[in-house]
Amino acid sequence: MTVHLGGGPELDPNSEAAIRVEIDKALGGTFGEDQQRIASVGIQWLSTLLRKNRDYGSSAWKAPVLAPQLAPGDAILCRMSDKVERIARLLQGESPSVSESLEDTMCDLGAYALLWLARPSETPD
Repeated sequence: MTVHLGGGPELDPNSEAAIRVEIDKALGGTFGEDQQRIASVGIQWLSTLLRKNRDYGSSAWKAPVLAPQLAPGDAILCRMSDKVERIARLLQGESPSVSESLEDTMCDLGAYALLWLARPSETPD
């Protein structure tokens, strides 16, 4: 399967250029309101993740300072587990002691999933 750029060259659908075209079309409403909303929320979420990464640097892909025996991938999975536990508590109606909403926690969980997927290939799990 290839992606056409309106008379331009055909692109591999997994190429960055094809993905950008697809996202631009979704943001513009070409694929309907659902995809427009998904693309908009996704772009906002990715922007937040990139800003946080600039603040934290590549700390997610380093062995944790307090648990250096953990591989970075395993440390990310631990953080994800904490977020899943947090989601379960929020869904059970527990009043949070800190002002982290269900939406914030879901965003964090997704961010950790993306960090795990994007981790450097030489990083052991």
